[in-house]
Amino acid sequence: MAATMDFGLFDTWNAVYAGGTMPWDPEFEGGEMLESEAYVKNFEQVDFIESAGWDYIWLGGGHFSTQASMDPQVLMLAAVIAARTKNIRIGSSIHRPLMKLTGEELSERALPHERYAFDNLMLDDPFQTAEQVSIVDQVSQGRFIYGAGARSRGSDDRRDYFFEFLEVMKQLWTEDHFSGFEGKYYNYPAFYENYLSIPKPYQKPYPEMLLPVDSQESFVPMGTMGYKIAIGAGSSTHNIRGTAILREDVKSYRKAWKDAGHAGEPTTVVRIPTLVADTKAEADRRTEDLMNLARIYYAGRVAIGSTDAGSAGPDATKEVNLFGTPEEVVEKIHMLREAFNTDEIMFECNWTSSVPREVVMDTLRCITDKVIPAFK
Repeated sequence: MAATMDFGLFDTWNAVYAGGTMPWDPEFEGGEMLESEAYVKNFEQVDFIESAGWDYIWLGGGHFSTQASMDPQVLMLAAVIAARTKNIRIGSSIHRPLMKLTGEELSERALPHERYAFDNLMLDDPFQTAEQVSIVDQVSQGRFIYGAGARSRGSDDRRDYFFEFLEVMKQLWTEDHFSGFEGKYYNYPAFYENYLSIPKPYQKPYPEMLLPVDSQESFVPMGTMGYKIAIGAGSSTHNIRGTAILREDVKSYRKAWKDAGHAGEPTTVVRIPTLVADTKAEADRRTEDLMNLARIYYAGRVAIGSTDAGSAGPDATKEVNLFGTPEEVVEKIHMLREAFNTDEIMFECNWTSSVPREVVMDTLRCITDKVIPAFK
């Protein structure tokens, strides 16, 4: 019998507008964004999957893109959810520390909200991030997973910069007295006095880390360093090369993991757009509505400013998704499991933030009642 799988909800703390439609919907009539109502609706989702016994919630977001995502502070929101829940694991997917190489220019593919953050926000440093992660892990009593990324696609220097950021944090978490760090990008002296320290996480030596792979060049280094990875199916920004090539990338990652001598079996987490309904007719109708809105969303992404730059978009999602009846979705998950050696699915149940809230909740119900039991 195959091992059980884990399942989580990928959520970007989506906005709510008066009238129930989003700004890219042709039926949108200019209703104001209702921030307090959005918190109520998003907590309904958290409470549902906690009570239904799901394994994870994954929080993704970014600065200044509030039309779709209201989660610019992933670690803060994770702490709030940790205090609200008892069982579900909480992951950042992803926390993006703001990093800038000397003389670096932002990619032309970057969206306006990304450029504003790059040009104007202070850089994140590994000390304060390590402190914040420790607090979230303590509040959750070890239920936190630190998922992070730095948009390193196409830049070996930026990828190495990000890896060094993580190495500083791991040293801070594991040393009783920080002995200092000398690297290519970060240089810190040892703590001056014995009493100097940072809060330590609940999990030892530190929380599990999950790194999304956003470039083909990163699969082998991730495997060599022993990091668990997340990949995207369908529209995710981590899948712009297509599914066939992605399968080969995962094989390269697994080989690098094993060649490096890491313990255990390397697996991948798959994030994928998801929409489930009890009947095929209803699933098809909802899928058509969603795809129509998604095409508008992607076509106007510069104006909307709320999608991942470089994402593959609706065409890829049309080919690879978890849209359909529970029975169809179960079959597709078996195929994903075989293709990518995955033991965990991130259900993206409000892909492009275009799914009506009642449809999101119905998808969660269908997954809970008829999809998850097939793998437990």
